[in-house]
Amino acid sequence: MKIEITETPKITYNKVIYVFKAKVEGKEYQISRHEDDNGAELYVEPQPETDEVYDAIENLFFHDDFHYNTTQAGETLEVEDQ
Repeated sequence: MKIEITETPKITYNKVIYVFKAKVEGKEYQISRHEDDNGAELYVEPQPETDEVYDAIENLFFHDDFHYNTTQAGETLEVEDQ
């Protein structure tokens, strides 16, 4: 049985999950960011004790020097907590 593809396959829904560990003010956190067509969700364990720590972790993803594919363990970035 022959099957003719009449339209090139394309991704209609894409989801990426990034998981890594990072220290903020000496405390280590497990960070995961789930990105899909509907936006992004940030998960941090353990839950940060202050909003400032959570905001700094969230702002990490918008830092010019942070890249999922090239950032390596041991790198340190200065991030605003606004």
